[in-house]
Amino acid sequence: MPELFSNTTLTVLQLIEKIDTGELGLPELQRPFIWKDSKIRDLFDSMLKGYPIGYLMLWESAIESKNRTIGTISHNYTNPKEVIIDGQQRLTSLYAVIKGKPVLNAKFEEKNVIISYNPLLNKFEVGYQATKQDPEWMYNISELFNNNNFFKLINEFIEKLKKSKETKGVGLSEKDEELIQNRFMEVRNLTNYPLPVFNIKANAEEESVSDIFVRVNSGGVALKQNDFILTLLSLYWEEGRKKIETFCKDSLINTPGSTTAYNSITPVSAQDIIRVVMAYAFDRARLQYGYKLLHGADFEKRGTIDETLRIQRFETLKAKLPDVLDLHSWHEFIKAIMNAGYLSGELISSNNAVFYSYALYLIAKHRFNASNNENLHLTSLWFFYASLVALYSGSFESTVESHLNTIKTLHSFNEYRNFILSRINEELTNDFFDITLVGSKGLAVSGSGNNAWNAYVASLNILKNKILFSKSNLLVAQLFTDSCHSKRKSLEKHHLFPKNYLKQMGYSKKEINQMANYAYIDWKDNDDIGDDSPAIYYPPRCTNKPEQEIKLEEGNNALPHGWEKMSYDIFLQERRKLMAQKIKQAFEQLKAAV
Repeated sequence: MPELFSNTTLTVLQLIEKIDTGELGLPELQRPFIWKDSKIRDLFDSMLKGYPIGYLMLWESAIESKNRTIGTISHNYTNPKEVIIDGQQRLTSLYAVIKGKPVLNAKFEEKNVIISYNPLLNKFEVGYQATKQDPEWMYNISELFNNNNFFKLINEFIEKLKKSKETKGVGLSEKDEELIQNRFMEVRNLTNYPLPVFNIKANAEEESVSDIFVRVNSGGVALKQNDFILTLLSLYWEEGRKKIETFCKDSLINTPGSTTAYNSITPVSAQDIIRVVMAYAFDRARLQYGYKLLHGADFEKRGTIDETLRIQRFETLKAKLPDVLDLHSWHEFIKAIMNAGYLSGELISSNNAVFYSYALYLIAKHRFNASNNENLHLTSLWFFYASLVALYSGSFESTVESHLNTIKTLHSFNEYRNFILSRINEELTNDFFDITLVGSKGLAVSGSGNNAWNAYVASLNILKNKILFSKSNLLVAQLFTDSCHSKRKSLEKHHLFPKNYLKQMGYSKKEINQMANYAYIDWKDNDDIGDDSPAIYYPPRCTNKPEQEIKLEEGNNALPHGWEKMSYDIFLQERRKLMAQKIKQAFEQLKAAV
């Protein structure tokens, strides 16, 4: 057996200098985002206390040109000799603070990480206005590592602290001064902190590296299958990797006047795109097969790697990825989601529902030549169904693979349409709406929302219902639009039986926060209602309204007539039934359009 690894120990300073010169590079294997600042603070605290912070895994670089540097400032070392496999988050954090250089955050923006230190308390904190203004704190410890005259810096700190204490009638003893100097020196000496390093040899193949990581990874941000798939893209089709990253980046940023992946429903991650392209191009839902598939594994020969298969599959990927990243298709698909009543990301509890529905949208469009209108309505119906029954949650990959295996045997859009409808009709029966949906697997639960609640709100949008209690003609759907968003949301969840009223009646928090007790209303009305019982606050809102209009408003918002006089328990039972019927009504409307 060839030796695949060796062990060594390097100090933080040695590692940082390797990164700073570019000798140690960041591969395309890990996410490029650093930790939250609070986690970086805790990292320094652990080091100062002498706690272990884990090992690092480095890989001698066999493909040097595929690496990129960690910071945003260019490096001198043109060809990295090693790349970071495990510990990238830690080293990027240490690099950012100790070298005082900016890095890229999750929004692809440059940022400086500021960590403050209080020598008297021997405590680190994320730098903010209070640590900047308080003379007991060194606002940015990067100064300790980068100031050419360390002792002058510390003396200036002590003098400033002395003056501050004197204004308060308090002195700074010589013992305190010595303590401050020693503790700042201890922080500065963190560059000598030793880290165990696990070196993987350059002759180790990518699959072996992946296997080693999985077997010995000590924790932190675990690499997942999409990381390895993106690694293969970096090795064999870097342009495709960059296209995915650009699409994902653009989905986070609203650029007025430009058509990008940005939308009001969902941001996009690389994993999302990988899921879509694996399902659309290869009929695969399990990402564990994605890496092996693109690596050229011959599944009929127990996974033996075949270079010809790898080339063929990358050709398929190159042909299909443009369909996935096509902005026209993407936004037409987003319209289908909105047509299903899901006008905001807050109504979507599973991103998998979005992206597997997108894969089906692309299959219908490109494999079965569905028209835009046919595809929009069928996708809307499928997404409504999938979201309502939480199809893409839990252990869903086997279900998706079963669907994809059936779909690849179909020959026409009509067969595809019948397949979709048959799956929906199997589950969304009358018993589902009359029994399941009103029970503990549907609306009879406590909390801020679940798939059943989201489907109910989506149904209000589909059915163009007016806002409860509002004197305006605005629809619920209209207040989900971006133009209505401000510091305070236009729509707010209101307890129909107010919280404090129910508390006084002896109800528990779980009972008070039943979903059937919620309704979306305009925030101004929410302020006006207060803690009065429905029997008190509701009748004045019906004054001068014809009974027919009152019943229409109640019906639109799933309120039983006379609800304000009901006991709370009876009200919940009756409203759940009406909410379920509202969802059924919206479902039937979507189905009729298919």
